[in-house]
Amino acid sequence: MQALPRTGTWPHAVSGPPHPPMIALAAFVPGHRALRWRWWLLALVVAPLLVSSQMASAQGGARDWGLDALARTRDAFRLPESGLYAETARPGNGSPSGPAFMWGCGVQLAALAAAARLDRKAFQEPLRSYAQALQSYWSEYDGVAGYAVLPNQTKPDRYYDDNAWMVLALCDAYDATRDRWYLRQAEATYRFVLSGEDDKLGGGLYWREQVRRSKNTCANAPAIVSGLRLYMATRKRAYRQDAERLYQWTNAHLQDADGLYFDNIRLDGSVEKTKWSYNSGVMLKANCLLYQITKQDAYKKEAERIAAAAEARWVRPSDGAVADEGAFAYLLLDAFLSLYDVDRNEHWLQLAGGALSYLHSSVRDPNGFYGHRWDAPNPSPLSEVKLLWQASAARAFLVAARYPAPPNPAQPNSGSASVEGARSAGTEGATVE
Repeated sequence: MQALPRTGTWPHAVSGPPHPPMIALAAFVPGHRALRWRWWLLALVVAPLLVSSQMASAQGGARDWGLDALARTRDAFRLPESGLYAETARPGNGSPSGPAFMWGCGVQLAALAAAARLDRKAFQEPLRSYAQALQSYWSEYDGVAGYAVLPNQTKPDRYYDDNAWMVLALCDAYDATRDRWYLRQAEATYRFVLSGEDDKLGGGLYWREQVRRSKNTCANAPAIVSGLRLYMATRKRAYRQDAERLYQWTNAHLQDADGLYFDNIRLDGSVEKTKWSYNSGVMLKANCLLYQITKQDAYKKEAERIAAAAEARWVRPSDGAVADEGAFAYLLLDAFLSLYDVDRNEHWLQLAGGALSYLHSSVRDPNGFYGHRWDAPNPSPLSEVKLLWQASAARAFLVAARYPAPPNPAQPNSGSASVEGARSAGTEGATVE
């Protein structure tokens, strides 16, 4: 097992210098005072170039790993006749299975959107092609349209969480391309998500349309983030009001005293207390967006409280691995990066960088595919791989590639600084009054 790099790298092979480049250059300055000043001036010019070069190299590692994962996914999973991706592949041992379930489709669309944000020219067409192919899952039933779990179902089986993930993927695609088709489709999908709300238990969204037995964090949390991102994109106040209402309900019914979130509450009021990293991660992200929108410090403080509890529960100190399944873990890392956008605490970059280093060095099998858990090494080739596993890894790498390299040494998990400006316009990272 490869040890986690501790030298401030955003997953890549090159370690950062132990001291700022300006100080390193000054170590070679001749003793004469005049010459020393000239060397310091040279250092002031060269140091930013060295830092820029190091950062570009660091970001390139995550980018390359993400693009590699996407390419292998395309080759192993894509179904050319439909433009869809398979649920399962058996590398080197036969054809892939039938079309993937909607959960994996949403993550794959988000991975392609992340690639398009890095290289719009190369990926906007594959992104649009896949988004159009996914319309075969789109079905109208009982007066509302939404994505079914499989394509072309006569009586569709539809999940509110699947559709909430699709809203977020479509928002990602809109941010990457500025193509308003994605925004319109996100709004249409959001309407289905909100159709899962009623007044039983005082509100909240169900998990599954056909079986309304529980209201789950995995449906409510992404619905909250969906509403906030649509509000940021459209300035339609109803989206923000939806998000704030669901936020209050989810905190009241599904949040534990430690800040983390339970899985679901049943209609009899009993709570399933299993905790998955993605539920807390997405609620962490919701607090980050609410802070960006309102500038209320309470949201930032709550985000930091959830993040600290999530780190203690799921991040393994010995090697940085996230002790959960990849389909959940990637959303926790995404939330850590969103918190960095808000408080500029480089500790969150380190957590994401450490987890992705372990993912690539240990979870990736000899054929370049990723296992379902992000804390379990795969020294032998996997006999079967899932689209959800590969897409989760690809998206995590490609989102991380947009961020600066983590610092050296590790920063303590305390203190923060306000973000000075939005990273980009669109449905995420923008300040909205």
